[in-house]
Amino acid sequence: MGKLFYGTQTGTTVAVAESIQKQLAELVSEIKPIDRSSAADFADDDFLVLGSSTWGDGELTDDWVDFWPQMDNINFSGKKVALFALGDQVGYGYNFVSSMKIMYDKVLERGGTIIANQITKDGFDFEHTEAIVDNYFVGLVIDEVNESHLTEDRIAAWAQEIRSGLMVTA
Repeated sequence: MGKLFYGTQTGTTVAVAESIQKQLAELVSEIKPIDRSSAADFADDDFLVLGSSTWGDGELTDDWVDFWPQMDNINFSGKKVALFALGDQVGYGYNFVSSMKIMYDKVLERGGTIIANQITKDGFDFEHTEAIVDNYFVGLVIDEVNESHLTEDRIAAWAQEIRSGLMVTA
C-alpha cells in the first residue's frame, strides 16, 4: 500500500486527492495534507502520490513550501512516485501546473522513480508550463476551474497508468 500527500491553498486539491484515493483504493491506504506530515511519514511505503496546485509564477502551495526543506531528508530510492497538479490553463496559462516539475525534479534527485508520467498535453490550451518532459506532462493534470467535467475521467485514465507502472491489475 501507499500514501498520498497533497498541498492546498483553497481546498480544491483535497477533493481531487479524495477522488484519486477512491480510484486507487487498493493502492492508497491514506491521504495526508503535507502541512500535517513529516519526512518520517514517507519512509515505510514503496508507492507514493504527491500533489499540489500551482500558485503565482509556477510555485508550490505555501504548505509545500513550508515542508520543502524536509524533502532533502527523504530517501526516495526504491520508491515509485506518481505526481498530480491542479492549475488554471486560462487564467494562469503562462505557468500552467509548473509546480509539478518542482516535485518531479526533487523526487528524481532523491533517488525515486516517477511513474504515470507520460500524460498527453492534448486537450489543454495554455501558453507555457515547466511540467513537460519529452513532450508529455510528468503527471496527472487537472483544471478544476475550466474543465471540472473532465476530472473524473482524467483521474480514472491516470489510475490505469499507475497500475501499469506498478504492474498491478485492477
